[in-house]
Amino acid sequence: MSDKDILAQTVYHEARGESEDGWKAVAHVIKNRAKANKSYWGGNSVARVCKQPGQFECWDGRNTEIKETSKYNQIKKVTDQILDDYDSYDLTNGADHYNNPDKEGYPGWTKNCDRKAKIGNHQFYETKREFK
Repeated sequence: MSDKDILAQTVYHEARGESEDGWKAVAHVIKNRAKANKSYWGGNSVARVCKQPGQFECWDGRNTEIKETSKYNQIKKVTDQILDDYDSYDLTNGADHYNNPDKEGYPGWTKNCDRKAKIGNHQFYETKREFK
């Protein structure tokens, strides 16, 4: 699978219930991690970032079947545009993490991050400079 396919599948599984802005935001977190090129996030490949163990639940042995093809096609169009336009506008202001605080609260790792944006059900964070 290509980076584009893996990005679209990741966003589909992580944020399909969100708005288009929510899809874009999750895609930008992945893109920001790839730009940062950190081995613990999977390096500079979008596919490796998405599939890095422990990072995105959908790749941690869960079912990655696409059940809503129409929704997936909408997401794929958005995520393809983000990858094709390297300088596309990042709604997250550089976030490299996110979570759904209504489901998960604020885990310990959030203490090492600055809150950047709240989009839909997701809170977006950027790792604090001293932890990069």
